[in-house]
Amino acid sequence: MRKFSDEERERIQVELIQTAQELLVTYGPAKTTVKDITDPVGIAKPTFYQFFDAKSDLYVEIFKQELDEFAKTLRSELEGVDDPRERLERFFRCYIEFGEENEFIQQVFLRQDYRDVLGDISSDQIAEIERKEMEALIPPIQDIQSQSEGPISEMEPVTVLGLMGSSLGLLILHKDEYEEYTADMEEIQEGIYNHIQDKMVAVLARGLILED
Repeated sequence: MRKFSDEERERIQVELIQTAQELLVTYGPAKTTVKDITDPVGIAKPTFYQFFDAKSDLYVEIFKQELDEFAKTLRSELEGVDDPRERLERFFRCYIEFGEENEFIQQVFLRQDYRDVLGDISSDQIAEIERKEMEALIPPIQDIQSQSEGPISEMEPVTVLGLMGSSLGLLILHKDEYEEYTADMEEIQEGIYNHIQDKMVAVLARGLILED
């Protein structure tokens, strides 16, 4: 078994992650093999398992990195915004942008069940994914809760996430279906999907923030 220096290991791991992400976005998880990932990096297929126990471990690592980037974007968007309603709307819109524009998230988590994509994903890996999600999403919600005396202030953060996912998340999931109707609704110039999205963000934020 070939031994690598710390520098080589770091370089190879970075290249494996980058290559896997590019292939996954281009060809999808079903058509991406371990050999497809290792060949461009210049290592043999068996060597892959010195870095990751399975392809699913590699995909989990990509997801964690994507969430780190999302958390940075979210902090930047919320910085300097004091009004809790505006903060919540920005939070929702960052969530929407992440779901709509991130091809990795689309491939693995929106277009199909990520458990099917990742193969024999373990309960520990699922827990790690959930932990990373909470790490990125819970603190901004808690900040907003501390600034508001509306209904959101009395909710568990996971309840807010549930409301967001069951409304905005489902909307993202069915975006293509909504856009099919756009041509038949000329009175809504921005398109039915964007129209509903804007209204949903505004109504959800208003309902969670405004006091009775």
